[in-house]
Amino acid sequence: MVKTKQNNSISQLLVQICKLRRNKSNALLSKTGIHAGQDILLYHLSIEDGQTISSLVDKICIQHATIFNMIDRMEAAGMVRKEKDAADKRTSRVYLTEKGKQAFTKVAEIWKIMEAASIKGLTTEQQQLLNELLQVVVKNLS
Repeated sequence: MVKTKQNNSISQLLVQICKLRRNKSNALLSKTGIHAGQDILLYHLSIEDGQTISSLVDKICIQHATIFNMIDRMEAAGMVRKEKDAADKRTSRVYLTEKGKQAFTKVAEIWKIMEAASIKGLTTEQQQLLNELLQVVVKNLS
């Protein structure tokens, strides 16, 4: 069965939602000096500070070269600092600076704005159902 623009498939709607969310989120983040993807790095460091670069690569699912560039940029902006691991000098660990902690506070606020925009007009029951259905989709695709 061919889907029309008025009858989008689930996959098309998910792609559209992801693009719209990413664009709106990036626009809000850029006003705070945080670039696309840096919010996720700040999030992971806020959970566990001092992670290795390899650990962050695995969690964020990006290439080593990409995360090196991101960390260098964030280090230049004063949001993170790199240090050699005390036990293994070949390994670097990444830590949030005070400026990085403040940046993550802004990220959390933006994520709340995005959450509110995403569920605007939905009842509590609809929000719960949407959450449950999306969890099934995540599980199916994992």
